[in-house]
Amino acid sequence: MKRFLITVFVPLIIATSATAQNDIHSVDFKNFSYTAFCAGDAPATLTVKDGEASKETPQDGYVDRLYLQVTDIAYGDLNGDKHDEAIVLTVCNTGGTGNFSEGFIFTMKGAKATVTSRIPGGDRAYGGLRSTRVENGLLIVDSNDPGKDGAACCPELIVTTTYKLVGSKLTKVGKETSRDLYPTERVAFAKGMSGKTFTVTIPEEEGKRYIVGARAGQILTVTVDTDQASIRLLEEADEKFGVNNFVVKLPTTGNFTIEVQNNSNGPLPVTIGIKIQ
Repeated sequence: MKRFLITVFVPLIIATSATAQNDIHSVDFKNFSYTAFCAGDAPATLTVKDGEASKETPQDGYVDRLYLQVTDIAYGDLNGDKHDEAIVLTVCNTGGTGNFSEGFIFTMKGAKATVTSRIPGGDRAYGGLRSTRVENGLLIVDSNDPGKDGAACCPELIVTTTYKLVGSKLTKVGKETSRDLYPTERVAFAKGMSGKTFTVTIPEEEGKRYIVGARAGQILTVTVDTDQASIRLLEEADEKFGVNNFVVKLPTTGNFTIEVQNNSNGPLPVTIGIKIQ
C-alpha cells in the first residue's frame, strides 16, 4: 500500500511544478531583463530589480546614463490559445528631459517568457504609454497626446487605441478615440453663498479642472483634503500655497481655471473647497 501511494503522488508533484513553470503569471517581470530600444542606435539589455534599472557608461568628457522602469503589467489571451500573454510597459530616460515609453508583449515558449511583439510608444505627452488592458481578445492601449497647443511635458488628452495580435504583428482595429485628461466643469455657488465644497473621485494619473468666474481684487481660496492631490491655478496670478491649499488675489475680472491632479497609485476621492470673497 505504501509503495502504491508513492508511485501515484510523485508524478502529481512533477505535473504541478511543470504547470507552474509554464504559467506566465509566475514570471517576475519586475526582476527581469529587457532589451530596450530607447537607448539609441543600438538596443541595450537592462535587468530591472524591483522594477527599476540604471546604467552609467563613462564617455569622453561625460557619463552616458540610462534608466529603465516598469510602469504597468497586464495579462490576457491575445492569440486565442487559451493562455494569457503578459503586456509590460516601460519608460526609459537617457539623461535628459525625455522619458521614452515602450511596450512588450510576452508569451511563454516552454518555460521561458519571450517577446512576441512590441507596442510603439513615445516621449511623455507625445505618445507616452499610460496603461493597457485586454478585452475580448483585443489589446486596449491608452497613450498621451499634447492636444492643440500642448508641449512634451504636459499631455492634455488620453488616446485609446485598439489592437489585434496576428502572429507577431499588432494591427489596429477601428478608430482611435480620445478624451480630456482633465475634464472641465463650471462651478456655480448656491444663492447667497461665497463658496462650495464637494467630493469627487479622480482616476489614477488623471485630473479635473474647475472654472469659476470672479472680479479683479477678489480673494480665491482653494483647498483639498489630501496631500495625494496637487492643485494649481492655470491663469497667471500670485498664488500663496499652504498645506493642501492656495490663496490668490485675482488680478483681473473673468474666468479662472483650477486644476486638481491625482498623484496617488489608484483612484483618489478628493474633497475640494472653493471660496471667493
